[in-house]
Amino acid sequence: MRQFLFILYLAAGLAATAAPEHLYSLEECCKHAVGNNRSLANARTDVALAAEDEAVAFTRFFPSISLGATGFMAAKDLMRTEMNLSGAAQAYGPALQQLGLMIPERLEVSMMNKGVAADAMATQPLYAGGQILTGRKLAALQSEVQRLRLQMSERDLRQSVAEYFWQICALRSNAATVDTVLRQLEGVHRYTDDYVRAGMTHRNALLQIELKQQEMESQRLQLANADALLRLVLAQLCGLEPSTFDVGMENIAPEDCPRPQTLFVAPADAVETRVELALAERNVRAQELQERMERGKLLPSLAVGAAGMFQNMELGGGMENMKNANLIGFATLSVPVSDWWGGRHSLRKARLERKKAENSRMEAREQLQTDILSAWNSLTEGYAQIEVAERSVHSADENLRLTNDEYRAGTIPLTDYLDAVTLYTQAHNRLTEAVAGYQTRKAAYMSKTR
Repeated sequence: MRQFLFILYLAAGLAATAAPEHLYSLEECCKHAVGNNRSLANARTDVALAAEDEAVAFTRFFPSISLGATGFMAAKDLMRTEMNLSGAAQAYGPALQQLGLMIPERLEVSMMNKGVAADAMATQPLYAGGQILTGRKLAALQSEVQRLRLQMSERDLRQSVAEYFWQICALRSNAATVDTVLRQLEGVHRYTDDYVRAGMTHRNALLQIELKQQEMESQRLQLANADALLRLVLAQLCGLEPSTFDVGMENIAPEDCPRPQTLFVAPADAVETRVELALAERNVRAQELQERMERGKLLPSLAVGAAGMFQNMELGGGMENMKNANLIGFATLSVPVSDWWGGRHSLRKARLERKKAENSRMEAREQLQTDILSAWNSLTEGYAQIEVAERSVHSADENLRLTNDEYRAGTIPLTDYLDAVTLYTQAHNRLTEAVAGYQTRKAAYMSKTR
């Protein structure tokens, strides 16, 4: 029997990791999770990306500037022509010959075989149907939405950490209950063995106690394995090394559970602090801006600008280079006439999307109030379960004490004592689960109301 118990304890020890130097509290776990969690890091990246989009939208207010330059060198002159001078040669040839001059019948002229050109243009929009300003507001709104989503992700992460943390504490409290029962069974086993040796009871009584010990050892091993698995999951959430991670045991006691009335917040007030409602309101605002954007596409746009040009062309043929520089100011007015046909439908669609967003906001408010009320009911129910479990524990403790005394006195059979052990274990486990469940429900309620 002792060898069997030793093997089970050894297996439970191998299932658990070595005790770390530092035990993390719930607040420390939440802090590390917020700082190291990869999903939360991606959410922060989304916030940074939205900020960059907002900066890009702001640059739309500035002039649009473009620069250009061209240089060329041709294998042949670009401007080539051939002139027929036969008529002039016949008319003026004799007179020019007396002067020692001669007119050719055909004359070839070519120029411009290389040159450079440069230009610069700046355009400043004065009015674009409000699209530039609306686009800036949409980008700023999207940046705010990403920050709200980050806040919601952080809240949900803290809630998950709290759930795993209290589950681990509940498992360890249950393991402590099993250890207490095992110590009691070991004592009962010793004096039952004395009874068997004295011929006062049958040997099967020892076997029944040993079976109960083995059952409790099996529970202890299951609890240790579940503890190791939950610690692994929690370490991953916190971004910590699983092999050196462990949590500090919080006191699983009813007196550490505040009454629900001290935490109550009116649902109508609590709903105003919910991130989900803020997101629904931002969605309505986004649809309003999108409707304004569609309307702006149907309005005229006005812009002014200036352009500068410089040319330096080598003419050749003994001619001086052609240089030219100029500055031009201009204004443009664009009226999207043909866009009105399809644009009217796009505007109607945007209005319908806005109404849809408004309905979703009203529905979100109602659902959030229901969610908060449900969390409150769950909290009060959890506290009532603690009170019931406390009474059960008191009864189970007293029952185990009396049956232990009566069994030692030989007035009740062993099965009654073993039944009392089972009731004792179940009652303490229910109390542990009720307290841990209440702590989890409290964390959930507070995240929904604060």
